[in-house]
Amino acid sequence: NDEGLQNNALFALSQKSDARAQQAVRDYATREDAPHKIREQAVFWLGQRHSEDNAQFLKQLFAKTPSEDAQQKILFSLAQMRGFGNDQWILDQAVNSKNQMEVRKQALFWASQMGGVDVAKLAALYDRGQEYEFRKQVLFVLSQKGRSPEAVDKLIEIAKNDKDKQLRKDAIFWLGQSSDPRALKALAELISK
Repeated sequence: NDEGLQNNALFALSQKSDARAQQAVRDYATREDAPHKIREQAVFWLGQRHSEDNAQFLKQLFAKTPSEDAQQKILFSLAQMRGFGNDQWILDQAVNSKNQMEVRKQALFWASQMGGVDVAKLAALYDRGQEYEFRKQVLFVLSQKGRSPEAVDKLIEIAKNDKDKQLRKDAIFWLGQSSDPRALKALAELISK
């Protein structure tokens, strides 16, 4: 019943490479009777151990987990583990409208951080997007790719043409953060209109 001892034992197991130790960590992550915080630690440690078994386990756990917070922790762990199709799987969670919006937004962020989403995909997601919150997150992710000329082009397009006034304002804000001369020129044009 000692949570500190459980946490230490879990950490020790997570540092072992053998299959039995990793399975014990996976088993702990599914225990309903275990403290929530320590189960989250198990998810974290699984993400630190690069293995296909752990990746598949975390994907399955995501589908069974009703907790939005726990799902976000699973996304983070998978994002830490390159390979095994994790980048595409995470992107799939971003566009899955069955997931909660905060989970989708985090998934989009992590997919972008992993390099699984280029500017063309982001532009397509923005154009296809129906939900305001999701489009706003795509806009944020685009802004993080500010050194990309294509990202700046898309931000300029949104700032000038989007039907949603608030999203236009957000695009203008992000253009203001850019050091690209085209962004400054576009802002000057918008001011002079």
